[in-house]
Amino acid sequence: MRPHQFEGHGLLGCILFMLAGCGGTVSDVPASSDPGSAPVAGTVMKGVYGATLDNKEFVSVVTPELDWYALYFERLTHTNPDLFSGTINLGVNGSATISSLHAFQIAKSALPLTGNASISAASPESYKLSVSGITSALGNSLSFTAAALGLSVYNPAKAASYDDFQGVPAWQGSWYDGDTSNVSSLEFSANGAASSVAALNYCNLSNLALRPMSEVNLFKVTLNIPMKGSGGICLRATDHLSGIDFSGVAFIYKSPLPGKNWRLDLIAVDGAGSGISFRGDR
Repeated sequence: MRPHQFEGHGLLGCILFMLAGCGGTVSDVPASSDPGSAPVAGTVMKGVYGATLDNKEFVSVVTPELDWYALYFERLTHTNPDLFSGTINLGVNGSATISSLHAFQIAKSALPLTGNASISAASPESYKLSVSGITSALGNSLSFTAAALGLSVYNPAKAASYDDFQGVPAWQGSWYDGDTSNVSSLEFSANGAASSVAALNYCNLSNLALRPMSEVNLFKVTLNIPMKGSGGICLRATDHLSGIDFSGVAFIYKSPLPGKNWRLDLIAVDGAGSGISFRGDR
């Protein structure tokens, strides 16, 4: 082997040694093979996104833990939405996926339906969603372009507070469990617990509470359906000796209804993706 080959390696070793001695670092981000290519950026999603088109409404929320929940009203006049939940897996350059998407539509199946979704062009301002393996309650494909709610409607930077949902007047709206809706009012005590919740399809909605999430304008939801029903048998909890626990998210934004100031959307699911929702205004 020729001597100058060793000399080249020695020079490279000296350079690396000098960098290490001076505190130099090597980036973990892989370099692009194309010098002219755009830099890779991690996808960011957060807050509440909505879309209204052709008499349909889609509203979704992404929590700081990347839990994703959505309500889809196939008719604006309906109070019974399709209920969706899953966890977002962030990619790069606006891409993401939901690999374990659940949809709760008792009209089609007593058990939650499962599928997946691909997300593109995602940012804190908007994203495009395409669902595979699940159609709507009326059999339509599910594809949405959702935009973040305007700051005059919902401020994602505002710190959530118990004061946002307590007090009077009560929230007037509808509960929905995938099969049955129940028009009722909803009030909360000082610690975030609901002071009165009507039964839904013979199932008591017990221990409902909202708790502000830290540093975001969202609320953590907890709820339980006990095994015993109200005036009958709660079929939803028949096979669960200790009842069923639900968890989810709620958020408050400007109401679009005349004479109302605020709207509360709430969605909670159990471990299998079975869901319950409430939409009320005051």
